[in-house]
Amino acid sequence: MYKFFLYCMLVIFYLGLAKTLSPSEVGVQYLQNEKGFSKLIKGDTVTAILIDTHATGFLIKTYYQKYRVLTGFDVVEELIVRTSKEFAKRNLGHIGLSIYRKVSDKEEFVPVPPGSIYLNKREFGDWKLNKKGEIKWRFNKSLKNFPRYLGWGKFRPDQKFYQEMKNNISLNKAYFGTNNEFGPDGFVTRENFPQFFKGERKKKVDVKTMMIEYLKNNF
Repeated sequence: MYKFFLYCMLVIFYLGLAKTLSPSEVGVQYLQNEKGFSKLIKGDTVTAILIDTHATGFLIKTYYQKYRVLTGFDVVEELIVRTSKEFAKRNLGHIGLSIYRKVSDKEEFVPVPPGSIYLNKREFGDWKLNKKGEIKWRFNKSLKNFPRYLGWGKFRPDQKFYQEMKNNISLNKAYFGTNNEFGPDGFVTRENFPQFFKGERKKKVDVKTMMIEYLKNNF
């Protein structure tokens, strides 16, 4: 009898704790993998930048990702999705990168620094010679906020960056910048998406304390 009672308590604890630590999913859409972006994001000249990812739940894990989505010339939104464990873990090393892009119905899924769809396109900007004698990309004045939206900060890509990025896309290989400026280890990403790196997201969970507190509050 005692064993049966203990078993029931463990089952209740398991289900209750998993539910307690998992947020409501009302209104949160599900993204199985990158192929599902086209159903969630409408419009043209689209780039989706992964800016956060985390898992909730104690015994039953639920995976979430947050994207900054730029559509057209100046529409910026944030999109939170629930996603598969495989897709979440595959992109854990792609924070700060553009995971999805679409231009004229052509889609790209290779993770690269955000802004690739705008480079070398006159309607968005041009290559300019700066005071240091370097040729860097500069957005048109009407798009002066784009570097902030894209998480560039003071960084500006040069033509070497652009060519390397194009080559990596053709090889279906992720690109992190000429000097690995982007991604979880890149200084540009770390400076401009600090919320993901706060405390390095490595706080340890005291399981014993959680169990005691849960039983105390619920039984």
